[in-house]
Amino acid sequence: MSTPDSKRSQSVFFRIALILGAASMTAALGLFSYLGTFTRYLADDYCETVLVRSGLLQSLIHRYETVSDRFTNQLFVGLLEFLSPHTVQFIPAVMILLWVAALTWLVFEARRMVGLRWNFLLDFFLAVSLAFFCVLEAPNRFQTFYWRSAMSTHFAPLVYLTAFAALLLMLARTNEGRFPAFWIGPLCLVIAFFGGGFSEPPDAVLIVASSLALAAVWLWEKGPRRRPALMLLSWTLSGGLLALVVLMAAPGNAFRFHPDRPDLMGLVYKTLLTTVQFIFDSLSTLPVPVFVSVVIPLLMFYGLFAASPALHPSKKRMVWIVSAATPVLAFGLMAAGFAPSVYGQAFPAERARFIGCLLMTVALMFEGACFGILLAQWKMRWSSTATTLAMIMLAVSTVYPLRAAWIAVQQKRTLYSRWSTHWDNRQMQIFALKAKGVQDIVTFQLISIEGIGELGPDPKSWINACAANYYGINSISAP
Repeated sequence: MSTPDSKRSQSVFFRIALILGAASMTAALGLFSYLGTFTRYLADDYCETVLVRSGLLQSLIHRYETVSDRFTNQLFVGLLEFLSPHTVQFIPAVMILLWVAALTWLVFEARRMVGLRWNFLLDFFLAVSLAFFCVLEAPNRFQTFYWRSAMSTHFAPLVYLTAFAALLLMLARTNEGRFPAFWIGPLCLVIAFFGGGFSEPPDAVLIVASSLALAAVWLWEKGPRRRPALMLLSWTLSGGLLALVVLMAAPGNAFRFHPDRPDLMGLVYKTLLTTVQFIFDSLSTLPVPVFVSVVIPLLMFYGLFAASPALHPSKKRMVWIVSAATPVLAFGLMAAGFAPSVYGQAFPAERARFIGCLLMTVALMFEGACFGILLAQWKMRWSSTATTLAMIMLAVSTVYPLRAAWIAVQQKRTLYSRWSTHWDNRQMQIFALKAKGVQDIVTFQLISIEGIGELGPDPKSWINACAANYYGINSISAP
């Protein structure tokens, strides 16, 4: 049986563990953001910048008709170029910061929606934990977070849609028992439309998630939140479907999609196979981070619920149901996110797998939290000691994020630093030659960093041509 003194000790240990964990994971994300300062223009960045400089509307139309159906990411690039041409070096840190803020807001709204009460520090801890494990386990961190062209297609939409999900929860909560204002529905449609316009994978996940949420509310929600939730989700689904229509109708799809696209049955089979393969690869290649991502929420929620009265049987049964449904839902959403890449370009590129990484990490952390809650219902004579021990283990486990991030940074810092220095030197050389009137510039080639295309010896290659337009010269080559 717990005594008042033991409960106070457990509360102190719990708060210390939260503070240490939040600080450790924030510092770890800071280290990952630091690596982003070494990024520069690469491959598609030259082309997108040239298009934006010619006029945003014209660039959207030209890109949509010739090379890509995605429209929101070009607006995103245009905004960044409008703010400053140097945003490419610090936008990774800004986007990670915005994502943590959006995740914190989402956790806050979700737990208020289900009636949980705890300190806001716990909201931040969960958000920063999810962000840390996703960044750590990303299939290709440089392409996903640091290369602006890929980041605007595969990471920026997740930041955007995370904030949108939090907004939907807030609107459903604050409009209980009444219909939201007439303009809120169309606003949700517009937000969802532009969220889907970043690229096909997040739009597919948006459509499937909003459809499942709409069905769940229709079948099981009978309270005052039913009407506003149905209205908000209907407009959201409509926005996602509208974005899909615009994406599918783009003439530029002929340039991007593989000519031997699978039929419906082949698409389903290959998508399911890809999803299973991704899960297996993630579990086998990243066993330690996967294990820790489950253990940390397990310990935290065990400590949170162990000192509380036992859950009512109906709530306990609900935790079991949620725990069983989470892997199924995560698998379905992952398959939805991979399906567009499987259809258009066979196996998803590393950067396109990040959406699966996010969904898998959410599911693992959610499972850990559910197991922690259920374990806390097992009231024993030595429960107080077990709770204190769990809080100590939680505090100790917070060392892992900082250590893992430090190792990752040490492995890449020298490479990225040297590469960015050479890139800066090459750009200064190009500017110097241009100032002397040279219009056909021959410069030196850099290594291909993290699998991204680089300037080559052929001045007519698309990267060289875009770089020449970017620098305002006739041609450029790098033997």
